[in-house]
Amino acid sequence: MNKHIHIKQSESEFKKFIEYRKGLSPFDKKLEAANLIDQTVSVDVDKAYRTVSSKINQRNSTYSIFTTLTRIAAVLTLPLLAFAIWTLFFQKDKATVSELAQSEITWQEIHSPVGMRSHVVLPDGTNLWLNSGSHLRYGIPFIRKNREVKLTGEAFLDVVKNEQSPFLVKTGNAEVEVLGTQFNVNAWPESEQIQVALKEGKVKFRFSGDGGSWKYCELQPNDFLEFDKINKTVTLENIEIEKYIAWRENIMILDDTPITELASLLEKWYGVRVVIADEGIKHYKFTTTFDNEPLHRVLELLEISSPGILIRYTQGKPEKDSGEFSPSLITITKK
Repeated sequence: MNKHIHIKQSESEFKKFIEYRKGLSPFDKKLEAANLIDQTVSVDVDKAYRTVSSKINQRNSTYSIFTTLTRIAAVLTLPLLAFAIWTLFFQKDKATVSELAQSEITWQEIHSPVGMRSHVVLPDGTNLWLNSGSHLRYGIPFIRKNREVKLTGEAFLDVVKNEQSPFLVKTGNAEVEVLGTQFNVNAWPESEQIQVALKEGKVKFRFSGDGGSWKYCELQPNDFLEFDKINKTVTLENIEIEKYIAWRENIMILDDTPITELASLLEKWYGVRVVIADEGIKHYKFTTTFDNEPLHRVLELLEISSPGILIRYTQGKPEKDSGEFSPSLITITKK
């Protein structure tokens, strides 16, 4: 009977404690948890360990050793208890939890040098190809609620499927969400467009519209999306997308490509500076394919395919102040 009464009293006290906690303000809860954490700091763990070792070496009774171990276990559990209380009583404080999570993330950055294309494997097994001059950032640990990467430039990704952790490619005020698929994202900061070309699977493209609301559209295989960052409009068509993704295999496909766009491609691919010195040739367009061709061969074939132009190549020179080489210069004029 006495045991039953004791249990009833314990339940009553516990309910009173819960009601008391509900009445505490967020500030009071933080203060209480801070005090508890401060107490754990004063615990001398090394001293506790030495005490246990001493007890064992003295070969005291089993009961004595067990009692000592129990006490030390309680001491070592205090930090975990403090963390548990903090989590329990502040789980509704989303801002605090978010800031804590962000502070624990280490950011890793991958950069593909100008004139080179890079292939790396991300921590989840996703294959990533970065085009010349592009870079990508991701957090460690990588697999969380989302596998998030931040892209500047152009990348082709073969994403490993993980339904519990969608893959997000963020770039400016837009993002691409996938589970497992192959797609290309072209998102240079200086460009007014973001382009997404989907090879396999399905992706969802989202962007921040007027008023801060998010809009989205879904892509199917061979869809090519172009997002106008200025007007915030989207065009979507199903086409042959190989020319947009062949770069990852060092293949440059020109398909009725304007000379101005060709100049930009040459700068990114080979790390050179291209100047179109004659306004009269800016309407020229090119259709050809270069498969792992060196720069001098590309320039030679461009002249052969378009007899109306003249291409001059000037080797870069070391700068007097820095000692670094200036980019080589390609000048395109009309014959």
